[in-house]
Amino acid sequence: MTKKVTEKYNDACIKLFKFITMLYEDKAYFKDVIDLISDGKYDGTSNTHVTLNKYLNALKIFGIKVKKIKNKYHMLSPLDKITFNSEDIKCIEKLKEAADLLPNGSNKQNISAVIKNIEVRFDDATKEIVNFNDCTNNIDLVFLKYDMVDQIKLCEKYCQDKQKLEILYTDSSNNNMNIVCTPLETVYLKRQVCLKTIGNNGNRVYEIPIDSIKSIKQLPSAGITVNMPTTIVYRIKNRLAKNYRIREWEKLETVEADGNKIIINKNEDLNVLLRRLMRYGTECEVISPKFFREEMINLINKTLSNYE
Repeated sequence: MTKKVTEKYNDACIKLFKFITMLYEDKAYFKDVIDLISDGKYDGTSNTHVTLNKYLNALKIFGIKVKKIKNKYHMLSPLDKITFNSEDIKCIEKLKEAADLLPNGSNKQNISAVIKNIEVRFDDATKEIVNFNDCTNNIDLVFLKYDMVDQIKLCEKYCQDKQKLEILYTDSSNNNMNIVCTPLETVYLKRQVCLKTIGNNGNRVYEIPIDSIKSIKQLPSAGITVNMPTTIVYRIKNRLAKNYRIREWEKLETVEADGNKIIINKNEDLNVLLRRLMRYGTECEVISPKFFREEMINLINKTLSNYE
């Protein structure tokens, strides 16, 4: 009995390492993974999918994140991560450009394979650099060269021109953001000067600190017409509903039969509001608009991922 269990465990370990090899080589197609786990005997009725989930959970425990995209598994966080700086990334980009110039053949394939093997080992900091470089390609960063007074004057001119802008900035979580929006006005919040804009779809207001803006590009098209302020509707429950203090920019819409309250919030900075509502936990539910519900869900999921 002991021998049988040992052989079974050995077989599982070998398959797991083969699965990791397929991921590193970027060849983990779903059909091939299923064939590996089932020894090529998958008939659609076995517990192969259950075994696959066990393998994925085992990789997750050891810090390897895997995501299935269409018919292929991709490794998002390999064990042997490598940190590259901006100059390293530029060299890799040059290598890519050189590979693109080569005629189709083994040399081009080999160089592309080497680049893929390098990219799959990027750590999180390196991925941030790559994402930032992708955002800043073909974007003029001359805005950073102005002092604050000139930056404010330029933003005021953009508001007067009422043309769409493409803005690259860093948010409160130090993530690089790139949006297309219509400028509304410059506002002063908590000793910060912000450029207030409305998103391209017309349902999201941004208040972007000017000192966080990396680039502003004025687009040739006219901005959208703004008729309504941003309104957020949410439900507060239980003890929070009993003790909640209505802000001056809010109003109580409804008190429900169970004591829950529907609050309408207008024109509060959305990032500030989002962080405030997050503190209320399960006693707060965003009702509308849809984009704000989705932002709340994304923030919750991002927070939970820190504890996985």
